[in-house]
Amino acid sequence: MSDVLAGALSLLLATNKTALLNTALVERAGITVPTNATNDPVEAEFQVILRLDDQVSDEVERWLDALPDGAEVSAELKARIDARHEEVRKRYTAFMEKNPKHARAVIAYGSFLGDIGDEFAMADQWEKARAMDPSNPAVWNNLAGHYAHRGPIEKAFPYFEKAIELKPNEAQYWHSLGTVTYLFRRDAEKYYGVDEQGVFKKAFGFYAKATALRPLDFKLASDVAQTWYGVKSAPATNEVVRKAAELAVIESGLGAWTNALRLATLDEEREGVRLHMARWQIKAGRWSDARTHLDAVTNAVHATVKVRLERNWREKQGLLPESK
Repeated sequence: MSDVLAGALSLLLATNKTALLNTALVERAGITVPTNATNDPVEAEFQVILRLDDQVSDEVERWLDALPDGAEVSAELKARIDARHEEVRKRYTAFMEKNPKHARAVIAYGSFLGDIGDEFAMADQWEKARAMDPSNPAVWNNLAGHYAHRGPIEKAFPYFEKAIELKPNEAQYWHSLGTVTYLFRRDAEKYYGVDEQGVFKKAFGFYAKATALRPLDFKLASDVAQTWYGVKSAPATNEVVRKAAELAVIESGLGAWTNALRLATLDEEREGVRLHMARWQIKAGRWSDARTHLDAVTNAVHATVKVRLERNWREKQGLLPESK
């Protein structure tokens, strides 16, 4: 099952903040460390360390993949892994002691620390790299992602904005800023000086920038469509206005999923989208339209969610048999 589809199914009946945040930030907008063809001995040494880093990473991954399902890492294997990681760590630190202004080495070392699970040390190194080379948008973006996950959240907003200022045509930066704004609404209200409806407007404005840059990206379209489950309609002074506001959210949610359906390339993806559309049609009380979408779903991977929605479809219409 694709990551997009799995995410869609898991978020069908509830909006999960951690899942949405991980979806938006999963694409670390590559802090790349380019290979420079040069006879410079410093650069040559650096490239050797990068190759060692990659080699050890692949080696450890193979060791872990070879473990039987459910098996824990033994003390012996952990010691082997730690020893290999320590070898890489020493090579980086020795190199940076000799070359303290080598920003790309600091970036690479930070990435290594993140890969082995030391996220706060990773962030410390990236902050050093940011100070050394403040024109690198990927460093700003990835630090923003760290602060979105680990705090302080108020640093995520300006860091994403700086990444966008430096590289405005990177869709992932806009996507991530939109998701952080959407999820951390109270913090976004303070940062942008708006109310909750203003936060929604901001978030979807950022999403619009992302989708304009990647208009054919099904995964991005699906991620954006999922966020409509958590959107609250504007406060209303009377019942007529309240219903109109709720309908506006429903139509927007349906519109977002309609766009995702247009971009889907696999039957499995299309059927996953139809489940979302059925849910919105049920919410709107459009029973025939909901039924049409449900009938189009035949893949077994969707069976559990389809059964749940079909029960909801009957329940909302009072079609369930009375219990004895």
